[in-house]
Amino acid sequence: MKKIVPALAIVTVFFIAQSIFARMGHDEHHGHGMMQEGDAQQQDRGLIDTGNKICPVSGELIDDSMMKATYEYDGKIYNFCCAGCIDEFNKDPQKYISKIKEFKLEAYQFGYSPERIEVKKGDIVKIYATSRDVPHGIYIKEYDINATMKKGGVKKLEFLADKKGEFPILCSVYCGRGHQDMKAILVVEE
Repeated sequence: MKKIVPALAIVTVFFIAQSIFARMGHDEHHGHGMMQEGDAQQQDRGLIDTGNKICPVSGELIDDSMMKATYEYDGKIYNFCCAGCIDEFNKDPQKYISKIKEFKLEAYQFGYSPERIEVKKGDIVKIYATSRDVPHGIYIKEYDINATMKKGGVKKLEFLADKKGEFPILCSVYCGRGHQDMKAILVVEE
């Protein structure tokens, strides 16, 4: 029994040290790590929060019911559904970062700019939608997206492009006599 107690103490210290090491976010290879700090501290360090709501590794929606994880890489903070996805991300960060596609989509009477958004199946699509003039909507039926923007406001939309094809982007808010002709297209290629 006397030999077991010191062995248990050593094992306990080892696991506590590993936990502290992980919380500190130390990564010898890249100088990046898990984040445990508040927004003000992140801003003080000049970090950019990507604000992603979809895990770049698993493609899962990150919601409040999950044990989510946050990780800093190359001056940006990425959200993940779990710590295991961070390990996978670290094997090839560019593979996962390159799947995140961002677009600015401006609605106006009676069109969108750009008129065409092209992505690959499996990409995470982030659209920052604005209105130039009057309230407009963005409706993509196949991706269950229906959002409204006011003039000058920005609406952030994010989804996983998991269906191949060409999908119309329509205005879901009546905006005048040319409303029915207002459309753009989302193209998801294999």
